[in-house]
Amino acid sequence: MASVIRCIWEPRFEGVSRRDRGGCSYDAYIPDPLMGWDLSIPADLAADIADAEAAIRQLNTGDAAPQVSLEGLARFLLRAESVASSRIEGIEASPQRLMCAEALLAQGGDAADRAAAEILANISAMADAIDRASSPKRFELEDLLAIHRRLMETSDAAEAGQIRTQQNWIGGNTYNPCSAEFVPPPPDRVADLLDDLVAYLNGDEHPAAVQAAIVHAQFETIHPFIDGNGRTGRALVHVVLRRRGLAPRLVPPISLILSTWAQTYVGGLTTFRHLDEPDSPQRSSATHEWLHVFATAANRASADATRYARDIVEIEGQWRERLGAVRANSTADLLLRLLPGVPLLTAQTAATLTQRSEVAASTAIGRLTDAGVLVQRNIGRHRYRVFEAPDVIGLFTALERSLASETGDTLLAPPVRRVPRRPT
Repeated sequence: MASVIRCIWEPRFEGVSRRDRGGCSYDAYIPDPLMGWDLSIPADLAADIADAEAAIRQLNTGDAAPQVSLEGLARFLLRAESVASSRIEGIEASPQRLMCAEALLAQGGDAADRAAAEILANISAMADAIDRASSPKRFELEDLLAIHRRLMETSDAAEAGQIRTQQNWIGGNTYNPCSAEFVPPPPDRVADLLDDLVAYLNGDEHPAAVQAAIVHAQFETIHPFIDGNGRTGRALVHVVLRRRGLAPRLVPPISLILSTWAQTYVGGLTTFRHLDEPDSPQRSSATHEWLHVFATAANRASADATRYARDIVEIEGQWRERLGAVRANSTADLLLRLLPGVPLLTAQTAATLTQRSEVAASTAIGRLTDAGVLVQRNIGRHRYRVFEAPDVIGLFTALERSLASETGDTLLAPPVRRVPRRPT
């Protein structure tokens, strides 16, 4: 049974104030295991979940924008998801800063912009999560640790991929959990809970969207790492939706929506943490609000992704008008399809992405630059030569504006907070 246990924090010679250095008693929450949970879902919530899954499936067929390159769209959405997931953690960088850091790192330089470097690491970790999800093999604990290792390699290499051995907490101050908003399980409980989480992730007891939502909420409740839990937990959403076959090509940027619904997002995760019997109706009821938040976010994310797909089709059409005739499957044709997800290129990266020679890639880049599709930039102390797509950067700027609005440009507002229905 889920429980709260009273723990003691011993005084330490840390912190500025006497309060920071003091000891206290605090409550740590221990969730129920997930395996074998007989979760009940009311009809109205089941309909919300079914709508979300249908929207994700439709997005993956490409029917909403048949001309769009799903590979280019997938890269664009992965980038949007990673930027938004980092934003939730307070890590922000403009598209220009992000691309400058990306160019420097691609050339073997050092990106002094640490925020941009962390977001790029998040993009890499998300891509790694998708690769691991696409494997037919069982997802193991080591896969989870590897995702976290990739995420943290630029910011805190010592803690990367390491399950915590000390207590952590959310809110309050840096020095002790005495005023924390939430305290996860003590470190000696984490290993068993992670084993259960991985076992549940590999199963199919619940619908795919339900499983993705529960995996994320349980992971955030366990909080198994010192840092990077939020970004790792949101990457697991991609793992589940890809492994279950609901999103074989691309996952809608759900973090993009949750980043604008911060209060609703935290509220849903908070109600998930119940204190009732493992198989009680109350436990299911406590989960319903979070499932409603997740389903609504997935539905809106799919709508936003469809809108971006149509924008990309329009932009690519404009590019092709500027270029004139483009031979199908030529290097230039391949680059046009890939650019939405790779807004900054070098000749080397273009050659790798198109699987053509560097000479062919350079020739295609020259043609796209002459037509104004790409613009040459010189970045860093060594004046590295890179090429950026201003139209794609414009789409990311629009994305930044969307992040500042709870409703963005769609009709789906944050879900109304539901009062969990108590069984009669």
